[in-house]
Amino acid sequence: CIVLVENGADDEHVPEDMQKEWIKEMDGSGVDWRFTNHARTPHGFALAPGVVATSYMEAADRRSTLSMLGAFAEAWPHVEQH
Repeated sequence: CIVLVENGADDEHVPEDMQKEWIKEMDGSGVDWRFTNHARTPHGFALAPGVVATSYMEAADRRSTLSMLGAFAEAWPHVEQH
């Protein structure tokens, strides 16, 4: 199992102590995880305006999408990626 988290470094909903606790819990459970913080990026950075957040950040959205696609390719190497 691969767990991928794409987080805005300026996300007020996910403070640093919460991130550390999450990492500790994942490591304690033997989970294969990746946690990416996107610089100067708030909560809801990949959501279009009006869909919960109005903080769309194109660069972070693009980077997080590429990261997600890479995780998919790693999890399912036998499935052709487009």
